[in-house]
Amino acid sequence: MIHRLLLLLIPTFLVAGCFDYDKENKEIREAFKTNHYNFKLDKTLKYEGISFKIPEHFKKNYSHNYTIKNSSLTRTCNALNIYFSVERFNDSDLNRDFVYDFVVEDDLLNTFQDAYVWRRYESLDNSGVSIKKELPKTYKHKGVIQTISGDGTYSGQAYYVTSTMKVGDDYYVFQWITSKPVMNYTYDDFEQILKSVRKSK
Repeated sequence: MIHRLLLLLIPTFLVAGCFDYDKENKEIREAFKTNHYNFKLDKTLKYEGISFKIPEHFKKNYSHNYTIKNSSLTRTCNALNIYFSVERFNDSDLNRDFVYDFVVEDDLLNTFQDAYVWRRYESLDNSGVSIKKELPKTYKHKGVIQTISGDGTYSGQAYYVTSTMKVGDDYYVFQWITSKPVMNYTYDDFEQILKSVRKSK
């Protein structure tokens, strides 16, 4: 029953948000359905000291409207209206306005997570934030994760998953932004991307 509901939502709620009905996007949605509503993480990307896996069909996005740094890596999946980003922070970023009130010198992992989540929270109307959780110990690197939801400009009500991971001396903030119906089925895909993070040369 729940799978049938998602099938109804994909062509109406999701596609209506991005107005893209081309053949490639239809194939992506069909592959997503065939793979039991999961993405295949079939491409490895490198970004400023780390590598991780991501679906091959996620396209480069040159907009930094949802990130702090222009050096962030951003990708989109138009077929399901998903925005993904990652950006690196370290000690040199502690003088940035968004993080100034949150700095705890011996806990920069939570410093960057809390500051980033608060910035996102304040950008939305009728917003809410979930309880912060630590990433499972089976992940290669220590991190935290939580969700933010609210009314914004991202196709109506937006749902964010934000996770900060410590890799070496750096802190990486990952975002996954989409609608609630898609988030219900892709939250675990975002977790798998986080689980694939490795330090790279």
